[in-house]
Amino acid sequence: MKHLSSSEKLFLDEVTTAAKHLLHTVRKLHVGTFIKTIRKQLKMTQSALAKRAKVPQSTISRIEQEITDPTLSTLTAIFEALSCELVIAPMLTESIDSLCRKQARKIAEQRVQYLRGTMNMEDQEPDKRLLEELIKKETEALLHNPSAKLWEE
Repeated sequence: MKHLSSSEKLFLDEVTTAAKHLLHTVRKLHVGTFIKTIRKQLKMTQSALAKRAKVPQSTISRIEQEITDPTLSTLTAIFEALSCELVIAPMLTESIDSLCRKQARKIAEQRVQYLRGTMNMEDQEPDKRLLEELIKKETEALLHNPSAKLWEE
């Protein structure tokens, strides 16, 4: 598996940290709440916003009432009409290394389970410690193999 460079890891860590902070700050409020709040602070009517964003006024109303989830292009147009820039940031739930390790272990467990099944057909129940050691070795082999296809099984 190709390892990320230090700068790539730092970049992903930085984006994730910023996204987590933003998520905490916005308190998981619906996007319609933000649109309505900004629009009202600007003393703008729904009709004026709709005209500026080139969308029907009913669209603004449905979004603000949380009746509908707008498309990305509609959101972009509305926020531009509010003189805002829409920011979308991915937020990793775990580190890249952790996600890859979990996936490699999952594949390793499947492969060792297949081996275990073969051994069981021959009435050879392998020792649990041996199985765990095989899983660990297979996991490490997958993680260090640049051509390992962790997400294709």
